[in-house]
Amino acid sequence: MIQDVYVDLYFLINVSMNLLCLMITASLLHLRVKRWRAIVAASLGALYAVAALILGAGGILGFLADLAIAILMCTVTFTVRPLSFFHLLKCTAVQMLTSMLLGGIMTALYSLLNRIDLPLDSLEGDGLSVWSFAILSAIAALMTARGGRFLGRSAKTRCITVHATLFGKQITLRALVDTGNLLREPVSGKGVIVADRKTLLAALPRDVAQVLSASDPAVWLSDPAVAHRVRVIPIRTASGESLLPAILPETLHLTEGKTVLPTDHLIAPAELAASADGFDAVIGAE
Repeated sequence: MIQDVYVDLYFLINVSMNLLCLMITASLLHLRVKRWRAIVAASLGALYAVAALILGAGGILGFLADLAIAILMCTVTFTVRPLSFFHLLKCTAVQMLTSMLLGGIMTALYSLLNRIDLPLDSLEGDGLSVWSFAILSAIAALMTARGGRFLGRSAKTRCITVHATLFGKQITLRALVDTGNLLREPVSGKGVIVADRKTLLAALPRDVAQVLSASDPAVWLSDPAVAHRVRVIPIRTASGESLLPAILPETLHLTEGKTVLPTDHLIAPAELAASADGFDAVIGAE
């Protein structure tokens, strides 16, 4: 059976759906994206879809090609600075699952439109397919627009500037407000600002940085000059349980724009990698 496919509509539908999948992925993983990056990635994915349709790619090679283009799309969209391999795989997995879910929905809609007895008697041949593709394009565009608004709301991040004095050094950090940061000092109940390890240690006096670079809590508490301002914080991560050295600042105040916020936090160095989305630190929402 010969079936006509309108490549331009097919391309537009794929751009819309790819863009929507990337937006949903960003929203689910709380990632900020630049629109032009997402549009470029969605267009690359759509070009691949057209090429795969024409060339008839399938089987294992087709699956590997699908996986490669998904990784490429996520790399183009989400890689502002080098991402960890694990984080990139997570983005790709979420994007592919979202794509499969939305693909199923759009397939069901397409099947439904072809079963509806629309008043298209004046159209000859495959006119119904033309209108089906046109309607699906409109639906995809609407879903993308709605997804963009949803992403815009969810991607709005609060940035708080942390001004602190640690061991006589003035330090300024850009902190991302994250409701997922529930870390607190177990004795006093004070909140803990988790700062990028390299950034924080580089700003401290060299001898203090050397002490806090150790992985053994006994080293943190063995130096009297450091121990009196360090609290040991237990944390639990996906890789297991560990301890962090949290510093009690000499002075600390937070600003959000021109607003000065009350605070009573400790500051702990930790590996943030890509989880802080380019910020120097992460602070919990009070």
